[in-house]
Amino acid sequence: MANVLIKNILERLPAALVLILAVSGILYFQNTLLIYTLIVVVVSVMIFEWLQLSDSRVDIIQVLFFIFLTTLLFQTNISFLALFLFISSFFWLTYAFALFANKKLPFLSFDNNYLGSFLIFGFLLGLVYLLEFAVFSGFNRFFIIFIVLLSTVLIDVGAYLVGSSLGKTPLFPLISPNKTLEGLLGGAILVLIFNLLLYFFDLISIEIFFILIISIPFGFIGDYFESSLKRTKSVKDSGSLIPGHGGIWDRLDSHIAVIPVFSLLTIMLI
Repeated sequence: MANVLIKNILERLPAALVLILAVSGILYFQNTLLIYTLIVVVVSVMIFEWLQLSDSRVDIIQVLFFIFLTTLLFQTNISFLALFLFISSFFWLTYAFALFANKKLPFLSFDNNYLGSFLIFGFLLGLVYLLEFAVFSGFNRFFIIFIVLLSTVLIDVGAYLVGSSLGKTPLFPLISPNKTLEGLLGGAILVLIFNLLLYFFDLISIEIFFILIISIPFGFIGDYFESSLKRTKSVKDSGSLIPGHGGIWDRLDSHIAVIPVFSLLTIMLI
């Protein structure tokens, strides 16, 4: 078991370090053009991966729906952004309740291209709000964005390490038999300790701390969501772009749920 765990870590580590260093560097230089270029590339790959797994043919109505959502990215009305982020967050909360109640939602499928567009743009609008409008008194917004992204990664890392070594209690075995209660608790504790340290050293405010603690666990929901979609298609990964990790959806499934929730709570509480 230990040898398998170490082997898996070594396979994933190089690509993970490259991704973390790349994102850290881009946020450090605070070049919005570079940041938005990266976002466009990432979203383009996400759309490509979704359509590769979808059996639904793209028609003119879907294209018009996509164009309509694209125009929303240029909205400067905070109330409108908050409304869309609320709808996106409500979706993730609804899925969480359905997950724990063992209820299937019939529209959840890679074949539902409207769903894919909706999820991607919820994620995008959350990023746009954080990059353009969010005000964290006394704290650099790019640093806060980095903390959100890193905390979401850490909850995945903690869940993987603890679940692989100590996990005995599968949470939702029909969706993902390898994800366990012990892993979930391990990931949550790791993120809690990390953000407590940030608050202790005055790197984040108490408001940001609580928003992180509320929103980051939604990463588990996003992870299970993508796992359930992949299971319906009998595929292990959404793609093969990142060695040892799969596709972009496989790396950002947690972030897609966390970013809208974090952004909405920021609007409401800060």
